[in-house]
Amino acid sequence: MILKISALMAIFACLLAEIAGLAQSNQKQSRPSDPVLILHSLCADPAPANDASCQTVITRQDFDVLIAALDPHMPESNRLVLATEYAKLLVLGNEAERLKLDHDPAFQQLMAFTRLQLLERQLVRQLEQQASVISSTDVAQYYREHLSSFEQGSFLRLYIPKQGKLSAPEQAAVIQKRAVAGENFDQLQQEIWIAQGRPSGAPATRTGVVRRSNLPQAIQKIFDLKPGEVSGLIDDPGGYYIYKLENKEAIPQEQVSSEIRTLMANQRLQDQISKLRSAVMISVNEDYFGALPSTEELAKHHGMEHQGSHMMPMTDQEKKR
Repeated sequence: MILKISALMAIFACLLAEIAGLAQSNQKQSRPSDPVLILHSLCADPAPANDASCQTVITRQDFDVLIAALDPHMPESNRLVLATEYAKLLVLGNEAERLKLDHDPAFQQLMAFTRLQLLERQLVRQLEQQASVISSTDVAQYYREHLSSFEQGSFLRLYIPKQGKLSAPEQAAVIQKRAVAGENFDQLQQEIWIAQGRPSGAPATRTGVVRRSNLPQAIQKIFDLKPGEVSGLIDDPGGYYIYKLENKEAIPQEQVSSEIRTLMANQRLQDQISKLRSAVMISVNEDYFGALPSTEELAKHHGMEHQGSHMMPMTDQEKKR
């Protein structure tokens, strides 16, 4: 009886799973000196094609060291992908050396530049490890000093589009006064929507629980309201918003400790990098590079730091050196 294709595929999948499991089991039992890759007919020096000794052997220890250098947290499922790429690099790199491409001045410049990139990466890794050492006392102090960042609350919200009726600032102000007077937010929002020519589909007025730090900076001030208090008109490009605070509370420290550690580690890392960079001023020849950005926003647009931080135009005297 001929098996259907689906049945054959199922059997094949089972076989692959067994092979993979066996390979993983063998991998765990292997010694550091055991080979994990053998590139036959690949030698540093030319050798006859039938020379059995002409091979490059990569041991488990070699490959583990490579993984640790590239990505210590690399999933096991990615190891074969890395092995394939590494073997390709060894083969093509060996051929490039045979052609003496590594003697080219352009290659030497690339080597020097790549070395700096790798040094930067290693330094950042070390600084990250140092910055991540944060005590429970540090976490508690940060929590106290940034308590407002961990506030959460629920609000009622009205939205008045800037298109259509009731869109004029004075009309929106009337709605805001009615909200302050205690009128029902659902009814007000429905009235606004009907005035827009939309008899149905009015936005929900309840925000659910939101966190202060997740809101745009211009809206975070609504957390300064007291329960039951209504905000003034909040102007937005698309319309006006009115908020009424229902309740708010601080998230307990134990629930945000992990987040605080991450925030503190990132800030410490950035502070350390900024300290190192700000210690070195850079004079830039604007005749060659063009004018430096005059504002912080322009600098960010060009992917640069503002000249006020550590970059400044080169003087005429410096250009003549």
